[in-house]
Amino acid sequence: MKEHAFYVGREGREVFWNIPLPSFEIILFALTAVALAIMAFGIYRRWLMWKAMGKPEMRLDDMQERVKMVLKEIFLQNKVLKDRTPGIMHALIFFGFFVLIFGAAFDAGQHHVTEPLFGWTFLKGNFYLIFSFLMDLFGVAVLIGVIMALDRRFVKRPDRLGYKGEMDNTPDDVIVLLLIGAIILTGFIAEALRIYVTNPPWEYWSFAGWLLSHTFTGVEHSTARTLHQVTWWVHAILGLSFIAYIPYSRLLHIITTPANHFFSSRKPTGFIEPIRDFENAEAFGVGKLEEFTWKQIFDSDACTRCGRCQDGCPAYLTGKPLSPKKLTQDLKTFWLEQCPDPALAMVVAKMPAPLKEAVLAQAPKLAAPAPAAEGEAPAEEAAGKALVGEVIDLHELWACTNCMYCMEHCSASIEHVPKIIDMRRYKVLTEADFAPELQLTCRNMENNSNPWGIGAHLRGDWAKEIGVKTLAEDPNVEYLFYVGCSGSFDDRGKKISIAFAKILQEAGVSFGILGTEESCCGDSAMRSGNEYLFQTLAQANIDVMNGYGVKKIITICPHGYNCIKKDYPNFGGNFEVYHHTEILSQLIGQHRIKLTQSVPGTFVYHDSCFLGRYNQIYTEPRRILRSIPGLNVVEMERNLDKSFCCGAGGARMWMEEDIGERINNARTKQAIAAGADRIAVGCPFCLTMMSDGIKDNQKEETMQAWDLAELVLKAMGKEEVKPPVDVCAV
Repeated sequence: MKEHAFYVGREGREVFWNIPLPSFEIILFALTAVALAIMAFGIYRRWLMWKAMGKPEMRLDDMQERVKMVLKEIFLQNKVLKDRTPGIMHALIFFGFFVLIFGAAFDAGQHHVTEPLFGWTFLKGNFYLIFSFLMDLFGVAVLIGVIMALDRRFVKRPDRLGYKGEMDNTPDDVIVLLLIGAIILTGFIAEALRIYVTNPPWEYWSFAGWLLSHTFTGVEHSTARTLHQVTWWVHAILGLSFIAYIPYSRLLHIITTPANHFFSSRKPTGFIEPIRDFENAEAFGVGKLEEFTWKQIFDSDACTRCGRCQDGCPAYLTGKPLSPKKLTQDLKTFWLEQCPDPALAMVVAKMPAPLKEAVLAQAPKLAAPAPAAEGEAPAEEAAGKALVGEVIDLHELWACTNCMYCMEHCSASIEHVPKIIDMRRYKVLTEADFAPELQLTCRNMENNSNPWGIGAHLRGDWAKEIGVKTLAEDPNVEYLFYVGCSGSFDDRGKKISIAFAKILQEAGVSFGILGTEESCCGDSAMRSGNEYLFQTLAQANIDVMNGYGVKKIITICPHGYNCIKKDYPNFGGNFEVYHHTEILSQLIGQHRIKLTQSVPGTFVYHDSCFLGRYNQIYTEPRRILRSIPGLNVVEMERNLDKSFCCGAGGARMWMEEDIGERINNARTKQAIAAGADRIAVGCPFCLTMMSDGIKDNQKEETMQAWDLAELVLKAMGKEEVKPPVDVCAV
């Protein structure tokens, strides 16, 4: 292409203007090959490391949904943009770079393919003008994103980019950002020098380069041409350095994050893989690195240390040692320490014996690992820190409430909670080492099928006064009302059960309970790591439910709801499961119950983790509140999918909280800050925690906590029924 080929009406530019061809082009091709080779080796080396440790796991099912996941999270930046400021920052860099890469491909395609082979140039006329404008626009976007990132990481320094006030910045963070910025700046300078020398009348479309070109006024054209060549080569070398640097830096997430989205679980949200065969299982849970699956280890390499997980973790924000980000990074560090370097090991293996011995003396990890025989267990971890107890401190392990904030907001689809459950299983099932109060809870569930240890024969007593029948008395009902332990034994929980049962009776809903045949759902056992106890309890419930031919189940507890809906199918329990807020919303919408009595007060709704993030039930509870006359509804700052846990999940309901601020107190303060004098909930565990938080914050005189069923009954104008004599205190 020649300069004279361009004129007004045929706007364009020479792709390799001022670059002597073909000699420079040959050098460029050679350097490109070197950069790609360095990158390829780094990726291959990392791939061998990913393969070296971890159990096999199939993550290639449902390919269509996996592709959709990548498109949604990478190309639409779905989770990234949920967090406004850092989301915009990342989007500017990502989309900017994405468009610029395509622009470079257009240049190369014309110069190397369409023009020499077909004599066709497409970078001309109006297309060229629009192309030039977009390239400059997105280049500026990248620069803005880089400046925002530097300001955020090194000036503003939000806590989530560190841990407990200490930033976790690394030299790599600076190198990557400065490298990206330098690539864009040198590109603009080269463009500006070209425009300054050639001075075409249309190049104001390349607005950034055109504006920058004015800074060279007075410079000799020969000098400008020399500067252009130097800048062009600096730009090219920086770009190739970027490519080569990818697998050896945090830029690796360009590869690992899309891959992690692709390999993300297609199971229901919060699904925990059960232990399928207790009799033949070689280990219970995860006590060694190699007992994780390859995907669980791969997770750590996808982490970008953005801190989104930490930013909403209730344990971390109330002063506990747990940080989902730190846990992931600690696992990564440990993996890199323990994992052999297969690629380098292969190189060392081919060295002459004296050199090989000298290298291995300094770096024993470079010895090629002997392959395990078929059926043989992997080699033991190198002596050093224990995975559970030292790498992951026990206080971290047990601080987790399983609230799912970390997984819901992770922009890399990292699966934190299943790893924590797996390590808890190891402590509980293999070492029998867990908190004394949790041991008591498990014994109570074993002996009396409820965490409090109250006689199982009292499970259905709450229902006698209001005439609720058991399935043994009348199995021909539409719904099983699975009451759960709190609704059966806790005095405050029994009020919820009574209120909801009376509403169902008033609406003419056909339902019954299991009474003494009902067992604990087992959620607390499972999430504490006692998988064996969970399966025992679950199977007992499933056998009874299947025996009665149960099809539809209603629960008042989100923990039981989630457990029966998502975990019971693993053991033959396939039911339609509804939470009572879904049923209440439906009954109100169908006008089967009338809400006529005013319920005054300013209410704030607390989103239960197991109802909200686990099951996406956000609308129904708020629809119920809006249907009740007289009440005013406000929202806490942390609501919906960013809601703050009450502190009861993950079996924390039964454990002491002796480090930092109590989570329920922190959540209650958020309700107070919202200006509410009433807290509405849809979970008996949440009700207990929020009620305790009200007491601890000395607000008993001015604030109350209610379940939505109680509020609906009140709005119906129905007289409250006092539950049986107290048998349980929480």
